[in-house]
Amino acid sequence: MRLEVWVRSGGRCAICNRYLLDGGMTGRTVRQGELAHIVGQQQTAGSPRGEHDLVERDTADNLMLVCADEHDEIDASGTLDVFTVERLRALKRAHEDRIKHVTGLADDRATTVLRMVGRVRGQEVELTRQTAATTVITSGDRYPLFLESYERHGVEIDLRHVAGEMTIDLRDIPDEEIGGSPYYRAATAAIDEVIDNQLNRGIARDKVAHLSVFGFARLPLLVYLGSRLDDTVPTDIYQRHREDESWSWSSTAPVVGFAVHLDVDQPPAHEAVLVLNLSGTIQPEEVPHQLAGLRRYRISPVGAAAAPDVLRNRASLTQFQEVLRSLFADLEASAKQVRRLHVLFAVPLSAGVSLGRVRDRQVHPALVLYDRTPSGYRRALEIP
Repeated sequence: MRLEVWVRSGGRCAICNRYLLDGGMTGRTVRQGELAHIVGQQQTAGSPRGEHDLVERDTADNLMLVCADEHDEIDASGTLDVFTVERLRALKRAHEDRIKHVTGLADDRATTVLRMVGRVRGQEVELTRQTAATTVITSGDRYPLFLESYERHGVEIDLRHVAGEMTIDLRDIPDEEIGGSPYYRAATAAIDEVIDNQLNRGIARDKVAHLSVFGFARLPLLVYLGSRLDDTVPTDIYQRHREDESWSWSSTAPVVGFAVHLDVDQPPAHEAVLVLNLSGTIQPEEVPHQLAGLRRYRISPVGAAAAPDVLRNRASLTQFQEVLRSLFADLEASAKQVRRLHVLFAVPLSAGVSLGRVRDRQVHPALVLYDRTPSGYRRALEIP
């Protein structure tokens, strides 16, 4: 019975998911889990949740594997109204179902998780290892691979402490100084360090067969991240959804298509403009004056309004990626003169990563990325 509970729980706490065979100080195998009764072992008031009509109490179905701290808390007299029999049964069932699902996935369903976390206009979101892992399992039908060499956190790029992150203001940067902001220089350097020293090293050692990308940061940096991802590694890109604040894709949300429009039909020249109106609409008068006379493309939804959750369904992101590929193919075929593409975007975060990944730096124009500031759209950085 004890062995059955341990196996069904995967050696992890059914509440916090902590691995219960690791000694935190010595690193040695130390059994730290405890078996907690859902319905108390004794049918008395003194046994937590004991006054229940359950007959067989020392069974695998009535025991859950937990940490010592969780065991103390769920059995404390002051928490019994929270940790009811029904609540604990639901926690046990959800945890054991997840363990069974994950351990049933074949080796080719493994994915390495890459998280990039920053602030967007002073805001940040919860994007922990556990959040990403749960999303990959439930939404991607894969199991997350957190390699030991990555300190069990996968590949993590933390931009929250980059100097200037909270005070960045592009208004004082001359237009001609592409990437002149110290913040963008430091942030792209932080991305390069992790990609070069962790992700690419894992790819070279055949440790990364699939990649799952989670990103919350300024759009120019998400595009830059996408541009640094190896296009030979199959990759899933995830999106944080405003509707429910989750990262899981919805299979029931409408599938939105997108189309390219030529808003300013100037003859192809060395430079052009791309406006992405997915999560909102950039008005023509918001386009910087120095770009006003350039050939201008626009991508927007078909049959749907631009909205923050326009990419609620994974298939909508795929549609957007295909339209991007079509645009770049058209530029390559009929507008080879365009060597720099100025990009202004109102898009969900996953679209930013997709833009950087779809574009082929060996063939397609350089991307000049703009950031929205209180004084309008200003150049942030260029990806050559």
